[in-house]
Amino acid sequence: MNEPHTDINIKDFILKSFKEAKPLSVEPCKTLYADEMVPSDKHNHCSKHPFARSQVFNVPIKKSELLVISGAEGTNNKNIIKITLNTKELGLEWEPGDTIGILPTNSDKDVEFLLNRLDALASADYEILSNAGPLTSGCSVRQILRDRLSLRSILKKQFLSALGDYCGDNEEKMFLKCLSSKEATSIYNELIINKRLTLLDILKICPSCKPPIEFLSKHLPSLLARPYSIANSPLVNSNEISIVFSLLNEKPGPGVTTSMLSKKSEENNPSVFMYLRESNTFRYTIEDYGKNQIFIAIGTGLAPFLGFLQHKEEIKKQSLSKTEAPGQSWLFVGATSEEAVIGRDQLLKWQSLNVLNKFVEAHSRCQTSVFKYVQDALMKYSHEIFEFLMTSDATLYLCADGGGEITKSIEGALADIIKNGMHLQEVNEAMQVLKEFKTNGKYKLDLWL
Repeated sequence: MNEPHTDINIKDFILKSFKEAKPLSVEPCKTLYADEMVPSDKHNHCSKHPFARSQVFNVPIKKSELLVISGAEGTNNKNIIKITLNTKELGLEWEPGDTIGILPTNSDKDVEFLLNRLDALASADYEILSNAGPLTSGCSVRQILRDRLSLRSILKKQFLSALGDYCGDNEEKMFLKCLSSKEATSIYNELIINKRLTLLDILKICPSCKPPIEFLSKHLPSLLARPYSIANSPLVNSNEISIVFSLLNEKPGPGVTTSMLSKKSEENNPSVFMYLRESNTFRYTIEDYGKNQIFIAIGTGLAPFLGFLQHKEEIKKQSLSKTEAPGQSWLFVGATSEEAVIGRDQLLKWQSLNVLNKFVEAHSRCQTSVFKYVQDALMKYSHEIFEFLMTSDATLYLCADGGGEITKSIEGALADIIKNGMHLQEVNEAMQVLKEFKTNGKYKLDLWL
């Protein structure tokens, strides 16, 4: 995959007339360093994390499995990987559907490039003192670049305007100033929004640009923890947590966290920093064993349901529920191909054991598939779904893209099912029913970005 900056001639993107955006600024200051170095393998992530209900742990990666291979027929250039974490020493308590936060780090290659560009290699590992302006005291410049700053975020126009002021070459300065202007909005959209040029790309395009670390520390967004759904049951092994993620092998490329996790699998004795996130209602517990569920999943959105069904099977095996008969579990899953349905062999086994009572697949890139999209399958079974959903103990679960077109299409199909089943006049009335289902817990969502 070619880097997005390699085919750019900045002369082609400088307008004859433009008004630059007001640049961001940073108070002039001289960073002070202690005499002692901070070990480069010591991490310094932010102390507060969204929805955390545990401290941050450095957890060993026990196993990494490639579930779907990129380039296989119909897999849409994605590897799908399962990672199992060894949590034996942590004493964590969780249920299927709970999530963990994994703290990402920028790659050593990216950090080394920035340290070289900023002429900061000599002081990179020395502890920063408390009177160092916007920089975080008690850590090193290397730690700030690696653990705290989002180096691949979308750059704002005011940030680009300010970068221009740190260019020694006038043409590079004009390019960045122009890129920040209202007149060059179409250029900004082409390069920053569509081509996804990052700070690292901009610095490669503009080799004379050397912004101070104080400026980057103040104005770049923080590197945020990435949430992942737990894909296994503690009843099978409470000392392990499994997660599933996809690795995009085409532009814009993998995200920081997924790229980091993929590379971890190649290391000796790999580990990651993680924490348990607060529980929500999107989970499967012993109380749900005797109830009915409809699961709808797209791609890796199937991951939490693997944990749900494993949990259901173990509750039955271990006779843990006071309810003798398990509820019905239906699964509608959408993927690019049959091969891209994660855990498909296990799902078929669960179906044969009546752990999974209905299993319907849709394959968007397989011409012989009965259904192309999961919403097509939902409409085919609309009468059965409506009758099943309207029973008092039935719950609908959806795991898909957060507010994207897929989720909208699926909810559109669900609204049509409700409209036809309840003989409503307008789709808006059905959407209101769906909204009420969300409010009373009959419809639960786990939406990923």
